[in-house]
Amino acid sequence: MFSKLLPAIALVVLAPLQVSAISQSLPTLLPWGDRVVRDGIELQVAVAPQGRALRERDRVTFRFQVADEAGRPIPGLRPEAWLEPLAPGQSVDPAACVHEMETGSGWKLVRTPALLDLHLREGERPGTYEALARMGRPGRYGVAFFLGSPRLVHCFEVEVQG
Repeated sequence: MFSKLLPAIALVVLAPLQVSAISQSLPTLLPWGDRVVRDGIELQVAVAPQGRALRERDRVTFRFQVADEAGRPIPGLRPEAWLEPLAPGQSVDPAACVHEMETGSGWKLVRTPALLDLHLREGERPGTYEALARMGRPGRYGVAFFLGSPRLVHCFEVEVQG
């Protein structure tokens, strides 16, 4: 995902995030943080808890809402999202945060084994895709959202404090 991937050994030492299965309902309303519009597709991002720093072992909700230009939700998509630890001094490069290739049926993600998948599922509201994760060790993590058709990529950072 990022220009320099950590070796697999470093990922084990960092004790990567463990993604929890969603066995409880998520809060229905989260304040939307990021809003991105590209090629007529709107993506809104919410990360909770908000209003305080994320901490090791926090249960964190990642929610992504995909809509068209008029704000109508687009249900039935299969977006992907993941987290990856960032090395000291490394930051997310929005232009090169996802490796993909164009196919006859749209864009396809080129996966690397270092990804920590968020296993998004469509929520109760159409066009809203969500996951619940338990945060790992303190540090900075890159979060990537990828949708192959219609094509939309968005990346941002979260920081976990001890």
